[in-house]
Amino acid sequence: MYLKKLSEDKLITIDYYTNGVLQTIRGRVFKLNLIEQILSLKDEKQKSLTIPLSGIRNIH
Repeated sequence: MYLKKLSEDKLITIDYYTNGVLQTIRGRVFKLNLIEQILSLKDEKQKSLTIPLSGIRNIH
């Protein structure tokens, strides 16, 4: 279910943990690397962010 949402080409909102703090980001999937278990996003300001898949709690 999550991979289907990540493969769509539209804005998504992701809740994830980083350093023990719940963060929220809204953006488009730039790259999904299943080997390294990371997700790269570009937010609305075209800033890149890399999130480990294990830290993702919810995808809207």
